[in-house]
Amino acid sequence: MIEISNERSLSLNYGYIKMGKNRHITLTASDVNAIQKAYDILTKEACNPPTIKSLSKMAFLNEQKLKAGFLAKYHICIDEISKIIIYNYSGNFGKMFKKIHGKTPLTFRKIKG
Repeated sequence: MIEISNERSLSLNYGYIKMGKNRHITLTASDVNAIQKAYDILTKEACNPPTIKSLSKMAFLNEQKLKAGFLAKYHICIDEISKIIIYNYSGNFGKMFKKIHGKTPLTFRKIKG
């Protein structure tokens, strides 16, 4: 279970990500900027996305923070975002989304609010 805790809000400005009972990852403002940079890179490189290892190097952020930050900020793991971006471009997004989540994107959005 992962939850975000910080002083201001759940917008992932800074703070820490709690991972399980005894572990958390602290995020600084530069970490949050790096997570956004990684997302931008994935979007630009959708046809040929980098590996998580390469992406973490491009964003200047370790893999653990990158993965946890993506999950906390976008409520989806980085591997799933890569798949979504790729399938969005190929026109098969809806089919793959339903296969992964068991729901259409519209139904998923309604449930997640």
